[in-house]
Amino acid sequence: MACTEKKITVKYSNSPIKKKIKFGGTRVVSRALVKESSTNLKPKLHVRSGDMVIVTSGSKENGKGQTGKVLNVFPQEGKIVVEGINMITKAVKSRNQMAKSGHITKEGKIYASKVMLYCTGCKKATRIKHKALDSGKTSRACQHCNEALDA
Repeated sequence: MACTEKKITVKYSNSPIKKKIKFGGTRVVSRALVKESSTNLKPKLHVRSGDMVIVTSGSKENGKGQTGKVLNVFPQEGKIVVEGINMITKAVKSRNQMAKSGHITKEGKIYASKVMLYCTGCKKATRIKHKALDSGKTSRACQHCNEALDA
């Protein structure tokens, strides 16, 4: 008797990557974030931690049109946390007699595709272009005013 192993098939979809393997051994991989021929399934985002961004889509309550600094980046989920955007209220119980209970407000995650980089020089939402430096390295710059976006 030969032992049969289940082969995991890969399905491509337009949603962010989920780590969970679906029933039947099918893994869901995002077509938008990962090249189909790549072996390491780590997606690449257009923003980094510390960048200034402007929210381009969504509702006014979630911060459309507002700017903020990127605090955290979660490439596996395709999400980011922006300072002062998408505030979430959470009720917290006291764990002991000294700790206080109440409501805590903090920033929630939003999809990275809903934001664009914000140039502080020309005060516009922009895409990046790469400039070669004299030292041989490349830096990110604004498309409109050529100001360096890397600190």
